[in-house]
Amino acid sequence: MYIVKAVPLTRLPVQMPQILSYFSAHSLAVGSLISAPLGKRNEEAVVVESREAEDMKLEIKKAEFELKPVKKIIKQDPILTENQIKLAIWLAEYYFTSPGLFLKMALPKIAPSKWSTASTPKPKEQKLILMPTIGQINPAAKAHSKKNSALVYSALKSKKLNENWRKIADGEAEIIIGTRMAVFAPFANLKEITVKNESNSGHRSWDMFPRWRTHEAAQKLGDLYGAKVSFENDAPSVEFDISAFLSGPKPKIIDLREEMRKENYSIFSLYLQEAMQNALENKKQIILFINRRGTSTFVLCRDCGYVALCENCEAPLALHQFKTKNGLKPVLLCHHCGRQTTPPGICPKCQGSRIKGFGSGTQKIEAEAKKFFPHARILRLDGDIAPKAAIAKKIVKRFNEKKADILIGTQMLLDGNSNKAELTAMISADTLMHLPDFRSDERLAQIIFRLQKLTKNDFIIQTYNPENSVLKSISENNFEKFIKTEIETRKILKYPPFSQLIKLTLRQKDPRRAADEAKILFAKLTQPLKTSKIFNDAILELIGPAPAFISKEKGRYIWRIILKAKPVWPAENQEEIISIRNRFLSMIPSNWEIEVDPENLL
Repeated sequence: MYIVKAVPLTRLPVQMPQILSYFSAHSLAVGSLISAPLGKRNEEAVVVESREAEDMKLEIKKAEFELKPVKKIIKQDPILTENQIKLAIWLAEYYFTSPGLFLKMALPKIAPSKWSTASTPKPKEQKLILMPTIGQINPAAKAHSKKNSALVYSALKSKKLNENWRKIADGEAEIIIGTRMAVFAPFANLKEITVKNESNSGHRSWDMFPRWRTHEAAQKLGDLYGAKVSFENDAPSVEFDISAFLSGPKPKIIDLREEMRKENYSIFSLYLQEAMQNALENKKQIILFINRRGTSTFVLCRDCGYVALCENCEAPLALHQFKTKNGLKPVLLCHHCGRQTTPPGICPKCQGSRIKGFGSGTQKIEAEAKKFFPHARILRLDGDIAPKAAIAKKIVKRFNEKKADILIGTQMLLDGNSNKAELTAMISADTLMHLPDFRSDERLAQIIFRLQKLTKNDFIIQTYNPENSVLKSISENNFEKFIKTEIETRKILKYPPFSQLIKLTLRQKDPRRAADEAKILFAKLTQPLKTSKIFNDAILELIGPAPAFISKEKGRYIWRIILKAKPVWPAENQEEIISIRNRFLSMIPSNWEIEVDPENLL
């Protein structure tokens, strides 16, 4: 008789044990797959330990529950390596969630029948290249188009993915290129890991649970295999100490306040209009960037100040023009919950008629460009017109084949592998400023750098705030000053890389209950910081409680508490720091969302 410890491949409450014990008539290898009872159902689980019951008599006697038997052995040979298991368990500890969710990502898409994770006697050294998006994998793959390479990303068919999994496990694949899921591959002899475009948000799982980043997984993977880990970027990065300098044409900063004084009320400055006209006359291409989709960013009554808000989210509704059989139809759209409504003809508050859209989005830029340059061939690239990556790829391909003169787009432009244009313009830098988030200036700088790389000759930035520190650094060609100031500020305020941020989020239908619960939890968390030196050393600061930047979303009121914890990297006592931090996090009720290393604090 054997006692088997296994991790169910499902999400379990973090307050309960994540590694469960069962008994089995057979000895099972670490990494084998079983079906085991979990409550009233059976769940697939990965074996992490197997020992004879005779060796564990004392542990069995101390157990507060009766051990149940393994229901079924699905795969007796190991389908996961020990390092895959170690990585999954570490990530679960780091992100304070269930290891079964990460182990599930490491499983082959179909159960292997003829191969195991045993590698060749002397496998060659392997290199892992991690890309932020699927769209960026193909250019990287072309640079390494050899028989000894393997691709790993979610869009691959199961058969091909399993074939590549086998090549990696057998040591046949020396160069592995993939998205973040590639960190879970069964490497035979991994010696080098490179994270490309590290500041790209595609390295983060933000739209599904668990939320995790490539960065931490890559660093832990390096520890497990003794592999060198490097981060590369095409833009400056404060947290990963990557400096980038202007490598293209110096931007021309246009003060839009001067345009108002000249009575130019167009979203195109006079300078930009002339530059676009010259480019088109010389058959040169143009890229126009705006960080908003739609026609207007909000609808306002100029008589009483009424702003059209989403009933579910209390966020301003953006004005869009959607194509129908009868032509374009104006629609007010919530970018948070997707709710659509018809724009009011008169103000519902004062019954005034002076209600109109303000702000600019991609659709408005497109309409304005058509008005000024009616003969230009124009393409638009945003989430409305290209909801899927395949559509975006086709739009970029048409532009690269010079089947369009002007390409207008959001941040999708930066990941689209488009060719350089003679003229590139940021229509409004202000849409990226003034957000109450410590990374807002850094993000503005990164977008400017990436747009600059899309520019052959003229680069124009329009703004109502030319005194912004990022824009001043660029105009003075002194970006080192900005980076230095940013690092000093973060050190004083204990922001990354001088802390680890954890965002706690509560969503409730009742606004008073949401506020009360947030205040009660904040008081509960503050108390142990006053009385426990251990917690006080691990948790640097608590911020809040406060309503979220968008205080109501999808019918629920949102409150946040922010934790600043001791940074895990490059600390030598990582396990101790994470353990103390997690003991603190275990005091948080299950109806709160816990997000480690959030993308933003909004």
